[in-house]
This record gives sequence, structure tokens and C-alpha cells, in this order.
Amino acid sequence: MSTPAAPSWASRAAATGRIAVAVVLVAVAGLGVLALAPRLVGFEGHVVVSGSMAPRLAEGDVVLTRPVAVADLEPGQILLFPDPSGADRLVVHRLVSFDDSGALVTRGDANQSNDTTHVPAASVIGQVQLRVPYVGLPAYWRAEGRWGSIGVTAVLLAAAAVVVAGRSGDARGRTTADRGSAPRGRTTADRLSAAATVRPAV
Repeated sequence: MSTPAAPSWASRAAATGRIAVAVVLVAVAGLGVLALAPRLVGFEGHVVVSGSMAPRLAEGDVVLTRPVAVADLEPGQILLFPDPSGADRLVVHRLVSFDDSGALVTRGDANQSNDTTHVPAASVIGQVQLRVPYVGLPAYWRAEGRWGSIGVTAVLLAAAAVVVAGRSGDARGRTTADRGSAPRGRTTADRLSAAATVRPAV
């Protein structure tokens, strides 16, 4: 009976590469689920489009928020609110303090000074509860008009999926062929086959 040849360095490297690609695809899918699933329990997702909260939040991150009562507002919280300067956008900044009228004094972690316009407490949309990194990059790139980045990412992910699917199919084909053609001796399973029934895998 011949001894199977040990896998070559090239085959081991290829197998390692396939595993790495599969891990990346699973991670991307997992981040997507993590960003979307909390909506089922009352969270809202928003894509970060500036670096004003770096390093805590980066462009392309998704932040999950939930409503917060005015009475529960405290310095240190990261809040989502309409831009008080009147621009048609939402802002995610940290609550620093309250002014004499009860409005919120806010600031981005990466900024050297507080925001010049204070935020009415009643306008706060929610408090940031969770950050999901990178999963919002396609939306950020779209807003920035970076279509090339979107196209490259889509091509790479599609190619990775094809590689994983193709290699898995090849491996299954080789395994089936090997089982059907390779000679083998009488095994314990053969000797017991008349007395036992193998249950199919579920």
C-alpha cells in the first residue's frame, strides 16, 4: 500500500490563501449583519462621513444609535443631532457641557475647540451605542463620488467569492473521484455493515 505524498509548499500556500479569502468574506458579511440586525430592536444606523470624531470614529464607520431622553443627557455621551448651524446634515459629536440656557455644548474629539453653535437638547436624535467599522465605506465613497473605489472593491469581493466557490468545488470533485477509484482494503465499516445501519447526516 503506497503512502500518500505530502502536500507541496505550493499547495499549502494555495490552501492558506483560500482560507484567508474565506475569512475576509465571512468578516465582511458579519459586519453587514452586525450593522443591520440591531434595527430590529430599535437602533438606527448612520454612516460617519468626517474625521471630526477620530480616532474613536472614522469615515466609513457605521454608528448605531437609540433615542435618549433629555433628562438622561450627560457630558461624555456621543450624540447624534441635526447640524445646529442650519446645514442639511446630521452631526455625531460628544456632549461636553450645558450652557446657561440648557443647550448642549458639543465638540468632535479631533477638534481643538467646542462647536460654535450650541444644540437644543430637544433636537437630539439619539445616543451612539455601538460602532461597526468599515462597513459603511461604500456609502461614504458614493457620497464622495469615489466610484473607482466602489468598483475595485466590488470586483475584488466578487473574485474572492469565485475563488472560494471554485476551489471548494474542485476539492469536492477530487475527493469523490478518489473515493471511487482508489483501491482499499477491507475496513471495520465493511465488516460491520451487515449488522449496523449508518444514519444519514442531517
